[in-house]
Amino acid sequence: MTAGVALSAIRWFVPPPGPGGRLLFCFPYAGVGASSYRQWPRRIDDVQVCGLQPPGRENRLRESPHRDHAAFAADLVDALTPYVDREFFFAGHCGGVPFALDTIDELARRGLPLPTRLIASSWGAPQRGLYGRLNFVDLAAVDLVAETTALFGRAGVPMRTDFAELAAQVLRTDLEVQRGYRFAAGRRVPCPVTVVAWTDDDVVPPEVVAPGWDECADVTAETLDGRHLDFLHCPDVLRDALRRWLIRE
Repeated sequence: MTAGVALSAIRWFVPPPGPGGRLLFCFPYAGVGASSYRQWPRRIDDVQVCGLQPPGRENRLRESPHRDHAAFAADLVDALTPYVDREFFFAGHCGGVPFALDTIDELARRGLPLPTRLIASSWGAPQRGLYGRLNFVDLAAVDLVAETTALFGRAGVPMRTDFAELAAQVLRTDLEVQRGYRFAAGRRVPCPVTVVAWTDDDVVPPEVVAPGWDECADVTAETLDGRHLDFLHCPDVLRDALRRWLIRE
């Protein structure tokens, strides 16, 4: 591996994985990057939490973003390969879930170890389509700067106007990529999945999260008290649940 390739690979991880120990890789929320996990603990018991930073956002803004899920998965698996010799997990919220699913398939295609579990929050059965209002709006008409400002406001994060404009560009790219996503009927997720719904989720309501997942995965469904963006805060109810989900088999 050349120095340039090694640097590009390590940029995927915030913070970079430490030596030894179990790992939880967290896929970013639409429109943002690894900073969407800044409120998560660095460790959950003995498991290190690593936010994923794809190119084209935050500290990788000058790099070209991926234009489809397959390219994302191939690039990420290249970076993950040194770390799959130990137990690891994936977690994703809403639009991050399809990227996690394709990354799992890319690991399987290469014959590499798979995550012990995927934790999929606020996303319904993938073979049934997309979820969330922004995945269906007219991108030529919607004000994504306003949408981004409102999103961060709901998360309790104030935004400068210039940053909102940059984040809106990232969000547009994510939404464009998501529009082309298809999860084929009959496809199976080759690792267990814990599907998480939130009681007061007004983006992907709890009643649409769990149905159908059992058609494509070995699934466990749970509902936690909270709103759509509470996943990003990692409140106590989620931390307690993560300790159960990450327990050694």
